Amino acid sequence: MQYIDMVIEAWYAPPDPATLPDQRRFLVRVLSSPAGEMAVEDGVPFAFDRRQLHDRLQLLERRGLDRAGLIAFGRELAAWLLPPPIDAGTPGMRDLLALSLTKAGQDGGLRLRLRLPPLLAEIPWEYLYLDQPGGGDGMDGFLALNPRVAIVRHGPLPQEIPEVQTAADDALKVVAALAAAADLPPLNLAQERRDLEQALGAQPAVAPVFLDQATLDEILAAIPGTSVFHFAGHGEFRLDMGERPRTYIGTGLLALADRRVTAEDLAVNLRGNGVRLAVLGGCETGRRGGINVWGGVAPTLIKYAIPAVVANQFSISDTCAVAFSKHFYQALVGGLPIERAITAGRLAAYNADPSGRDWGVAVLYMRAHDGQIFSGVANTALRDQARAATEHTISQWHTIVTNGGSAVIGDIRSQGNTNIGNTTVGSDLVQGDKVEGDKVGGDRLSVGNITGSSGIAIGSGAQASVTTGLRGNELATLFQAIHQQIQARPHDAAVDKAELTTTVERIQQEVAKNDEANPIKVERWIGGLTETAPEIANAVVSGLRSASARLGSAIRQLVDRLG
Repeated sequence: MQYIDMVIEAWYAPPDPATLPDQRRFLVRVLSSPAGEMAVEDGVPFAFDRRQLHDRLQLLERRGLDRAGLIAFGRELAAWLLPPPIDAGTPGMRDLLALSLTKAGQDGGLRLRLRLPPLLAEIPWEYLYLDQPGGGDGMDGFLALNPRVAIVRHGPLPQEIPEVQTAADDALKVVAALAAAADLPPLNLAQERRDLEQALGAQPAVAPVFLDQATLDEILAAIPGTSVFHFAGHGEFRLDMGERPRTYIGTGLLALADRRVTAEDLAVNLRGNGVRLAVLGGCETGRRGGINVWGGVAPTLIKYAIPAVVANQFSISDTCAVAFSKHFYQALVGGLPIERAITAGRLAAYNADPSGRDWGVAVLYMRAHDGQIFSGVANTALRDQARAATEHTISQWHTIVTNGGSAVIGDIRSQGNTNIGNTTVGSDLVQGDKVEGDKVGGDRLSVGNITGSSGIAIGSGAQASVTTGLRGNELATLFQAIHQQIQARPHDAAVDKAELTTTVERIQQEVAKNDEANPIKVERWIGGLTETAPEIANAVVSGLRSASARLGSAIRQLVDRLG
């Protein structure tokens, strides 16, 4: 997947005497996007109470927000960073977001680069939530769970990082340094290593090097020829007085077993040895005293030309950490962009704990031109297998997120239904078997009720082929004119084009499921369009009617009924 940039910029608003002591005021705009930009004078103001935000972050760290609370917080974040326009006659930031996604195409993605001042950089924007047309509180409102959206922290630098020169590697060498400083809260490094071994051991083309209670000398000896530096331990952010009164200099540090190492010193050594990615965190690290401990380390590594950094902003459970790392590194083995690898990891963490918040823990910092920082492993078969498996699981998991359930993919055990090929695996659990692509290996497979399914193949060497139903490219062509019609509509303050676009996309995605499509959802979404933009609703129904012969039976019946 190719990603295109939408850059969102925020800055401090001018002082206002009416501002309360704990209130912070900012302005935000779209600096650039495929759909247009906003001038500085068009910046939209927003404000928040810093004390209230601190309390909310503490609650999030302690896992005190349930799904409803997490969605409410996500809506609040979106009201700040993606606010409605001040002037009803101009496109808003959400309009530009929706149109940019349309311009990216169904096979493309949108990279949201966030250029933020330090205070805003502390906020977990990975939980941004935009309501979907048709109402409801579905998990698909979280932008970070949308496979076509990547959220990237983009810090200010004097110059751009040069384009990364990638080459296929015989194996993805990962140096995993684990350390617990004696004067900081204790860490279960044995569990950290078991989690990483479980995640990396599933990838035949990953060559991990583990350093227990790592010292600086051991790290320097191990990192030549390394692709990824993975650190599990504590980070620190230290403020020192600057040369002028009331000014401060922030320094990011890693707490190794033998000493504190500044992020600057570490970055110089990593860059000199060809490291292209740093992964910072551990299951029990992320925030301390309400502060993101990696907030001073990750930007410094980027400043010294490390192409990308992934850092945990909260603690993460062992189960979610294993799921994230396993699918994150699998995507890198396949040579997929770092944004796609983050998506795979997020969806894996979500499916490991659908009611939790650990899917939003990872933060991606990047100043490279794009996320193609690895070409994958040199073995073509292993590379293609990893790439195909990643794309398959992303597609499956996103369908489950959209439907509000969870799936059985690989070794992830969860509930609800998932579709593999045209076979519906019911609520029975699949255990001891590995599901990849359309192949099921192992000697035992437990399958739920498959009555009425078609194209089922079970058993060694069995095959099935189903050619009915609309293909993705046919649907894209069918709906392209509708998306163009939405953008050509005259401005209407009561109707958000972004919401229309999202509703039509949801109809398109649901119809693409053919016989597994849910007609109740489609009818509800069309009904919503009828109330807000009847001409768009008519265009959707007419388009589906023109392809009626190749629709799934339930959608075909719905179209016939709608006339």
